[in-house]
Amino acid sequence: MCTRYVFVGSCVSLAVLAFASLGAPSATAQEVLRVYGSEGPAPAIQQAAGAFGDRNDVKVDVVTGPPDEWLDGAAGTADVVFASAEFMMADFLRATNLAIDEVSVTPLYMRPSAVLVRPKNPKHISDFPDLLKPGVRIMVVTGSGQTGLWEDMAGKQGDIRTIRAFRKNIALFAPNSTAAMRLWDERQDVDAFVTWNIWHMPLRDRAQLIEVSDDYKIYRQCSIALTERGVNKPSARRFIDFLTSPEGARIFESWYWMPVPKGSSALTINNDIAIVCRIDTDDWKDGLGAGLTFVRGLVGSYRSIGTPAEQLHISAVVHGGAGYWMLKDASYGRSKRSEAANPNKTIIRELGELGVSLELCEETMKEHGWTAEDLLPGVRIVPNAYARIVDLELQGYAYIRF
Repeated sequence: MCTRYVFVGSCVSLAVLAFASLGAPSATAQEVLRVYGSEGPAPAIQQAAGAFGDRNDVKVDVVTGPPDEWLDGAAGTADVVFASAEFMMADFLRATNLAIDEVSVTPLYMRPSAVLVRPKNPKHISDFPDLLKPGVRIMVVTGSGQTGLWEDMAGKQGDIRTIRAFRKNIALFAPNSTAAMRLWDERQDVDAFVTWNIWHMPLRDRAQLIEVSDDYKIYRQCSIALTERGVNKPSARRFIDFLTSPEGARIFESWYWMPVPKGSSALTINNDIAIVCRIDTDDWKDGLGAGLTFVRGLVGSYRSIGTPAEQLHISAVVHGGAGYWMLKDASYGRSKRSEAANPNKTIIRELGELGVSLELCEETMKEHGWTAEDLLPGVRIVPNAYARIVDLELQGYAYIRF
């Protein structure tokens, strides 16, 4: 329960304030998770944020709209960022002020293209080809998650005549989805709105949804990612896990996003996953130990197909040439014979928060004269790397060498 105190008036007795400060119990500030993103997924994200926040005692602030309205405000404050399409997420990744962790990008759900028409469908539009008829006035969106939408639909059959006929009937170019919603009400001369099916939800009392045939239908996904700030917040990761959970899927479906197929998928098993990763070579990738980045990518791949965190068990057994990656800065510097800090300490902490068990071979430690005091927090010591790997394999763990 959250209790809010409001003081009315300009003067409050100092004695009353002193008494209140002595007698009132101290309150722990509620954690705030700051989420920014584009318009399309916003209604579902906001509903999910409310459910997640109530359950986890976290305040989830969702700021949404055309990106140019919130990008500056998100710099340095965003924990999580979501996008309406992959090209938008690519733009966000290039925005250095957002500092998005690329490995954390998680596809969420898909939606199909559709056509909205006026109530009772006065132009008798039943499929995309009806939009090509003379006299049909069409609205399209040229930005946000609808960039290129009408062109992809009209060009799907590879016939330039379709694009020419459609282009001739475009009466209104809206800059973004928010503007399109307003213009649909203001411009009654517009007969049809080519968009994503999800935009029927807020317009359902003022528009009729026309599904288009597969010859013209296209699909796009929305995605979500952590920023470097969000990587250090366990609640941010749990929020993404919630969005990909069955409950999160039901919320998105209620806003017309497509359900996750119930049948077989590209992977036959995506629950109760157990993997042992052997890391023993001193290879680097983008300034980090390559094996560690591969393990992080493996976690991201399973998260993207909806595997719950509690169903993913990964042990990374480190030995040999990669052993010094597990050291604190001072010990790392001595090992490298320099004053360099260990660049892997952040990813090691991140992997630990993701539930990965990082394990260092004691034989490797003895060879270099390292003790437990030399190791980064969270690193476990195992007596022998090979014995540990065999032990886990006998328990049913799949073996991968990075």
